Amino acid sequence: MSTPQASSLWKNLLPPAMVGTDKKPLELPVLEGAVGQLLAQLQAQASTPAQALLQAAGVLTVCERAGQRPTAMPNPASHGVAPADALQQALQDKALKDTLRWLFTDAPQRLQIDWLQQMAVAGWRLPATLLPLALDTAQRASALRPAVAAVLGERGRWLARHHSTWRYAAGSADSAPLETRWQEGTLAQRIQLLREERQNHPAQGRERLQASLSDLPAKERAELLAVLQTGLSADDETLLTTLAAQDRSREVRQTARTLLVQLPESAITQAAIARLQPCIVLKTGLRGVSGQRWMVQPPEAADPDWKNHGIDAERPTHERLGERAWWLYQLARQVPLAWWEQHTGMTPEALLQWARKSDWTEALVRAWWEVLRPAPVVAWCLAFLEHWPGKAMQESPAAVLALLSATEREPYWQRTLESIDKPKQGTLEEVVQQIVAAYAPGQYLSEPLSQLLVSKLPLYQPRYYYQLPLADLCCVLHDNALPQLSALAQHASQHEGQPTEALAQALRQQMPVLAARQAIARLPSPSSVAPQGNP
Repeated sequence: MSTPQASSLWKNLLPPAMVGTDKKPLELPVLEGAVGQLLAQLQAQASTPAQALLQAAGVLTVCERAGQRPTAMPNPASHGVAPADALQQALQDKALKDTLRWLFTDAPQRLQIDWLQQMAVAGWRLPATLLPLALDTAQRASALRPAVAAVLGERGRWLARHHSTWRYAAGSADSAPLETRWQEGTLAQRIQLLREERQNHPAQGRERLQASLSDLPAKERAELLAVLQTGLSADDETLLTTLAAQDRSREVRQTARTLLVQLPESAITQAAIARLQPCIVLKTGLRGVSGQRWMVQPPEAADPDWKNHGIDAERPTHERLGERAWWLYQLARQVPLAWWEQHTGMTPEALLQWARKSDWTEALVRAWWEVLRPAPVVAWCLAFLEHWPGKAMQESPAAVLALLSATEREPYWQRTLESIDKPKQGTLEEVVQQIVAAYAPGQYLSEPLSQLLVSKLPLYQPRYYYQLPLADLCCVLHDNALPQLSALAQHASQHEGQPTEALAQALRQQMPVLAARQAIARLPSPSSVAPQGNP
């Protein structure tokens, strides 16, 4: 595509117009702004080069009559007509295309991602008429970009390459040489590259990161360092120990120590255990009670050497913990969870119960949670859920549930739902919010739990249905529960034990979401549909 001269925007249109586009390939001018976007859109959607030529001429004529001279894109690359797509077939079913258009304008984001992922798995691409809408939508919502990129096809990637606002979808990043991706990619792309490398070649990934650390800003160093969680082993101790002691960023030093906690034999972790161990002591015959009991005895004074180990003696002004509790919390967050079990002989459940009875509950719980979050241990997660520490835990149960697999989460929700036997507000709303927060797009509840949850919806307080995230709930329920939900919307009744009118009204607003969910199940495979050209 050529740069338009100041004298005219018609330079590249006249030759193919005179001799025909079959003899002279069409090269439209690359323009900035809305006019350039329209020209590229018309060329992407045109069925023939001749049609693209006529439409472009119409656009430029209107611009001239309006006294507007569009600005040329700097150094545009020649691209000609959008390429055909031999690998993916465009979805052409009218009803499904209408659903797609609605998805990009009104649907919840998790449904957009789910639908596009299912399209990609089935081997479909977006029809050309929806490419600009899809690219614009994903430009505004970065979480949507990977799903959109997977169904753009060659024509969509061609269109993205020639629009500055759509370059994110150009598709060159993943195909570039590995070194180019590392040196020139975005932070998110480098994180993904490093994670993949750590999965297959941990040492190679560590060496790549180590060679780049001195050139990175603190925030990027910390985020990339956290990726060493993947494939973490004793081989990483030397690098982590150096960063924990010497990096100029507090965030990087703390990230390194967090990773070292997961290496119980590392020198830093062993030193941390030695600092904490005198604080957790076994007392005999306490207060006239026979037997022995573990007690918490936080330090009475700060150790001058703490600063060298990432422990702040001075409590921040905004900190809720008292001074000694603040010291205890910092000591405890540098120690593996397994040490507590080994040292006290208590299970995670017993430790949570023990902590609740002490005067240092929040310090212990906060420290345990910080260790648990980056490296989940199922027994500890379940212990937190079964013996919730109340206000001592600043996070919600949803944060703990998110660390578990679907099969590990569902029994907790099932017990909670089964306990609901009369209309009330709080508990059901909490469960729904937890479920929505814990499931990523494309993940669904099991059929039994979905059916149970839908059966409990009529027990929610009628005037509060608007507070429920019903649209997102419709996206995570099992397919076989959707008809039951549709029935609640269609058969409202005020009789006891039946759906309320308030619930029916709230669910009717979600009928497009339910219809789109059900349409996913009807998505045909390209091989079962006769090809309809290459639109």
